Amino acid sequence: MVGLYRPDVAVVTLSIGLGLAGLAFGRARVSLRLADRPDDLFTRLAFASVVLPVTLAVVAALAPPTAKDTLQYHIALPKAWLAVGALVDVPYNIPGLRALGAEMSGVWGMLLGRLLSPRAGEAAFGAAMFAYFPLLLAVVHGWARERGLGRGPALTAAALVASAPVAWEVAGASYVDLALALYVVLAFRAAARWSTGGGLAALAELALALGFALSVKPLAAAALVLLALLVLLRARRAHGQRDGARLAAAGVAALALGVLIGSPWYLRTWLLTGSPLFPFFPGLWPGEALGWDETRAVLFQAFNAQYGGDPKGPLDYLLLPVRLALMGRRDVPLEWESVCGPAFLAGTPLVALALWRRQLDAELGIAAAGGAWLFAWWALSAQVLRYLLPATALWALVVAGAAAALADNARVLSRALLMATLGGQLVILAWFVGDDPLRVALGTEPRDAYLTRRLDYYPYYRLINETLPTDATVWLIDVRRDTYHLERPYVGDYLFEDYTLRRWVAEAGSAAELRARARAAGITHLLVRHDVLFDPARSVLVDDSRPDAENRARLARARAFLVDEARVLRADQKFLLAALP
Repeated sequence: MVGLYRPDVAVVTLSIGLGLAGLAFGRARVSLRLADRPDDLFTRLAFASVVLPVTLAVVAALAPPTAKDTLQYHIALPKAWLAVGALVDVPYNIPGLRALGAEMSGVWGMLLGRLLSPRAGEAAFGAAMFAYFPLLLAVVHGWARERGLGRGPALTAAALVASAPVAWEVAGASYVDLALALYVVLAFRAAARWSTGGGLAALAELALALGFALSVKPLAAAALVLLALLVLLRARRAHGQRDGARLAAAGVAALALGVLIGSPWYLRTWLLTGSPLFPFFPGLWPGEALGWDETRAVLFQAFNAQYGGDPKGPLDYLLLPVRLALMGRRDVPLEWESVCGPAFLAGTPLVALALWRRQLDAELGIAAAGGAWLFAWWALSAQVLRYLLPATALWALVVAGAAAALADNARVLSRALLMATLGGQLVILAWFVGDDPLRVALGTEPRDAYLTRRLDYYPYYRLINETLPTDATVWLIDVRRDTYHLERPYVGDYLFEDYTLRRWVAEAGSAAELRARARAAGITHLLVRHDVLFDPARSVLVDDSRPDAENRARLARARAFLVDEARVLRADQKFLLAALP
């Protein structure tokens, strides 16, 4: 906001961060002495099960970005901020009005990388976002070791997270959900330590972790509810009313401090839209923004409801863990848009048995409660699989702890769990081979060639960037609204990319009126996906409640506007680029 997104500031920030990291390692007195005995085969396999997904993820993260949300805002917004050197509001980019704390790490990475080249800045952004993946695995492993698990079982806990295809996909796509998972796990660890007798240091960690989680996504509010309950339970167990009141006050103060740390993003949203919750809960606290209205808010709720299938009945919720383990498909919302794998389902009976026998210690019990609560919250809200990562990280720890508690030899059940991760590892490997990011990450494949085979609309973006005048404004319609790879001014609806076109076609009486509206909006060119738009069976321009003649007239107006009366610059069976006359 004050124009400090500059390379020199990034260098100073990095230096401060490295200095603080050095102090932290020094205070922790990290020991590098060798273990008393060499690792056995099981421990080595568990370590390899962690290293393989992490290695493949870092390669994917260093490749040019292709993930939908990344191109719409995760990296597109930092690119816009760096262009002016400050955090600014980007018109029509609705996610830019929400909490964006994790993207800040990528901003500094991009600034530092750009000291070498734009491509290095792009790769540095991916590397900064990827870093949350190994950090999360280290926290899961470290917490398991603190609970007395051996090196092999603790690595198995980390492997359960690492081998989940959804975690690998998020790490390589520059999404922020692993950052949320990291801070939520740290918050529950701090709450568990305080609940079992920890002092002010645990409360300070709780406040910081909760604040950072809220800075990443509003989804952290789900964790806040259970954390508040844990505070009240700790106070209730105190000896005497005075001690209970003191503990309750300390716990509530820590939670309040965490909310305060995360609040600047929500205050910004409030100032820009009139609602700190925007664009969520429009009925509770409505907000306004350019490119958003009440109709789109309703459509947004329906859009989120489709994940996991809609409508959902009692049987769907009952079988949800089994369906998650056996189903799931990449980029298909009806199947959660990714894959979880069977390992967590295989470990759940162990957790149930350990809880029944009361063989989990207090901290693992709190982790189990956190994982179960977050899963229930997720099941009753938008079932986007990557939103479940905080719960999966907590559950992985509990599964490994249950396996260690139930078996005389902890390695027996841990080996079985490790075998259950093979399915996820194979899915990750298949996705990696299919995406083939290695060559472009190593520099042996040109960036444009990689993007052309990953993004079907990218050749049109190249044409726009290379041939259109710099003052051209392109209207993006049903092309994923990728604003990162576009070097020309643009307009376009967020998420519902044909919303304005659909409304204009319904209101306008002719193609000439459509053209006049577009010109009045400053639009000079159109990039549209026409194969669906002009198909009467699939087109959003067709309203089944209206007469057939009216729908045919709408399609004819749209075709005349986009094709017949425009100058087509390039077209194929799917996309069309045209200039308005």
